[in-house]
Amino acid sequence: MSSQLLSGLAAARMLQEDFARIGRAEVLRLRRKLAPLDAQQREIAESVVGRVVEALAADPVRVLAGQPEQHIVDSAVRLFGLTRSDRAR
Repeated sequence: MSSQLLSGLAAARMLQEDFARIGRAEVLRLRRKLAPLDAQQREIAESVVGRVVEALAADPVRVLAGQPEQHIVDSAVRLFGLTRSDRAR
């Protein structure tokens, strides 16, 4: 995809969605390992995963959302493999 078509804000949203999707997939992958925990403990573990994912995404999302120069948006799109199809995942 040509990142020329993406604004920094659009790329930031896509990146945030991609990080969130990965976090949800990891929680699902860990469900069997979390099974011995009670419901409250599982909820806490899932919450921690969500917070870690948000923290990892925060700086790149903030930079992209700040409408940086197009070459920065282009680099982020390539680095993180962002495509329009990411929105549908």
